[in-house]
Amino acid sequence: MKKFAIALAAIFVLAVACGSAGTPEQVVQKFIEAWNNGDGDGVVTCMSSEGLAELDGFIEIMRAAPDESVAQLAMMGLEFTPEEVADLTVGQFLTAMLSSEEASADMPDLSNVVIGETVIAEDGLTAVVNVSADGEEEELELILEDGNWKISKTP
Repeated sequence: MKKFAIALAAIFVLAVACGSAGTPEQVVQKFIEAWNNGDGDGVVTCMSSEGLAELDGFIEIMRAAPDESVAQLAMMGLEFTPEEVADLTVGQFLTAMLSSEEASADMPDLSNVVIGETVIAEDGLTAVVNVSADGEEEELELILEDGNWKISKTP
């Protein structure tokens, strides 16, 4: 399903790696559970530093113009005050997005994702986890960062 592929790509603009020394599959499972539970902080723990930096940049843009950001967020069904935007964290933003019916309507439903085969590179620093949903398959790239597997950006 094209919607699944687009939505999954959107996740990778956001996502990047779970703080777990476990297997790549465990990190993907932790990410999916956090996503489905509306746990933005849990999603953040699954993010690579590069992906988190991208989200931090987005949050910094919102902080630079809090009044405008509040208006734009309200159009997405997210209610924040300018003061809340000034102190907003990536985890808080993701929790709000995932908890809002309006905002989450355009986000993927990961409740039926099946985790498939994992291939770890010979150097042990990267891995690819195959996932599928609704007949569509995607490859999630993970990196070993500070001893923990993290979901990295897709190419």
